[in-house]
Amino acid sequence: MVQSRIQDYGSPVVAKSLKTMTHSLVGPSILSGMVFAVDAPNRMRVGPGTAVTNQGVIVIETEAKTIVIPTGSNPINYTVYYQHVDEDVSGGVSAALTLGLGLLTPEVVQGVILGYVVYPGGAVPLSTEYFIQTPPLAIGQAAPNKYDIPWTIPIAGYGFLRTAVSGQVLTYGDSFDLTPTVSMYTYIRNNGTAIGNATYTFPFKVGQLPFALLQTNVSIDINATLQPIFIDSVGSSFVLGSPLTGAPSVALKEISLPPSAVQHPNSLVYIQFMMSLAVGKIIKIQGLGLNPYNSPV
Repeated sequence: MVQSRIQDYGSPVVAKSLKTMTHSLVGPSILSGMVFAVDAPNRMRVGPGTAVTNQGVIVIETEAKTIVIPTGSNPINYTVYYQHVDEDVSGGVSAALTLGLGLLTPEVVQGVILGYVVYPGGAVPLSTEYFIQTPPLAIGQAAPNKYDIPWTIPIAGYGFLRTAVSGQVLTYGDSFDLTPTVSMYTYIRNNGTAIGNATYTFPFKVGQLPFALLQTNVSIDINATLQPIFIDSVGSSFVLGSPLTGAPSVALKEISLPPSAVQHPNSLVYIQFMMSLAVGKIIKIQGLGLNPYNSPV
């Protein structure tokens, strides 16, 4: 096998190489600052800070910027992000602070997402309670933390497959709670006249260590059930414990994955949520992730 290196010792680091290395290390993310605040009843202030775009360009803002947030009578969601198209020109091209309609995903945004605004409507003024931001990326951690896992917020279009099993009696959507803390979630509600069933399938890529633990924040009404299933690298299915039910408050659930499941490095595995809901019942999925470390005994 031939060895290759991005840079040899003593060679100059050119712009393209630097962007490639930066993107490989951190990906699109906030490194510091960029904190949301209220500047006026319909205007948000984004503080100074540093972020990395989807192309590895480091954006450094030394002064705060403002952006107008339309505040009308209807509830509406927005995505705040820096949009940037990298060009090989002297001085580069400025990144534009942008307000996108809806809860956009990293795959849609050409740049880096700073956070979300979940506006409740009613023409009320802006409040920090309506802002959602991911904390700045922590760099330089010496060892993996068993509680620091990549969480998926299952907003629409984020890469999961949804299949309705029992006809058109279920309603799906993205929403948020303002109490006790602001949080986004995907909900499944039965607005029909009979029991409704649905399946959500979420892909995860295996790293050098196999996954050992499923962790998810969910809320499940009484007379609604959620059965987690693990599908390994070769397509074998494993039912994970008994169906979850009767927990209408959002809570963390942790379920061990089967040691016998095949997990090849760099392959895809899947978590399936098979759900059944009686009439009028609802299930909320606030987030889920797979952890290579199991809980302590």
